[in-house]
Amino acid sequence: MIPDYNTFIRFQDKRNIFFIYLISLILLGFYWKNADFTLSREDALPIGGILSLVLYSFIADLRAYWAYKCGIKNVDVTCFLKKDEKQSGRILFSPFIVIIFSVVLFSGTAWAAFSLLSPGKVLLIIMLTGPMIIWAIYALLRPVYIGQILSSARDSMKYKRLSGYLIIAVTLSVIMNLLTIAPLRHREQFSFYGNYFTIESVITMLVLCVIVLAINIMFLRFSKRYIFLGHLFMNEVNQHFSVAIPLRSFNAKPLWLRLILLCAAELVWITFVALLTTLVGWSLWFEVYFFLCYLPCLGYYALHAWWKWHDDFMMACDMCLRWDEISKQNALW
Repeated sequence: MIPDYNTFIRFQDKRNIFFIYLISLILLGFYWKNADFTLSREDALPIGGILSLVLYSFIADLRAYWAYKCGIKNVDVTCFLKKDEKQSGRILFSPFIVIIFSVVLFSGTAWAAFSLLSPGKVLLIIMLTGPMIIWAIYALLRPVYIGQILSSARDSMKYKRLSGYLIIAVTLSVIMNLLTIAPLRHREQFSFYGNYFTIESVITMLVLCVIVLAINIMFLRFSKRYIFLGHLFMNEVNQHFSVAIPLRSFNAKPLWLRLILLCAAELVWITFVALLTTLVGWSLWFEVYFFLCYLPCLGYYALHAWWKWHDDFMMACDMCLRWDEISKQNALW
């Protein structure tokens, strides 16, 4: 029996709230630790940015997820059929507009809280209420996106290549990384001005890059095959979305070997950047220096995501073809 919409979301929201809290608390916890367990009004904007990016990660492909649910008739959404979806709402409630609004909301709220309360109380309030606000916005956008799916003509190509889809994800990942590690610029062990080319600074930056990469790869474990299936159902991608992957021979190597080679390349690259910076006499912002050192890890992250999502897309294509055959057989009866 197909569950109705309200029954399904009651079950689904229990899992959604758990993951929203888990991801938000992990990222806020890392930011708090990097800030040496002290916060002030200056941290309001980075905290707002972190929470906004968490929100974006949950709503970016929400339409595609529900397109998959509607496409395979897994949930009864007939309650939305009588509602007319306006085209202005499609722009107003797009994920990028929502993320701009959420940055203002979270940052403004955090700044006001820091002005009125002690940092410890503000942190507790943010950790308790921030994820709940993210879920509330997510829950408000869900019926809007479902209405858009049911009223969509399904004839527009949104992503022509996996590389275009990947660029957005990698860019947002870089922004999240920079926001999370930004407080380290105030820590003594990360003050590299004039001391870039030393063993301590090179090893410190290597460890930081490896930790950031490990966290990013951990979040890639979530499968996107149902997301890609939803994009296929809405004709936002086609079977030419990902026809090949780069560096196939490197991908064929065991993960542990790839990571060892990456760490070796990262060490050589950081040493080169540190030497060049010292010889030229640059005094770089910590975030800029980290980004330069992180480039090999960033390149591997992009490749890892490409390989993972290519496999997910292939599975989505197989599921789409199987569903077409099942639909044709059911139509005969």
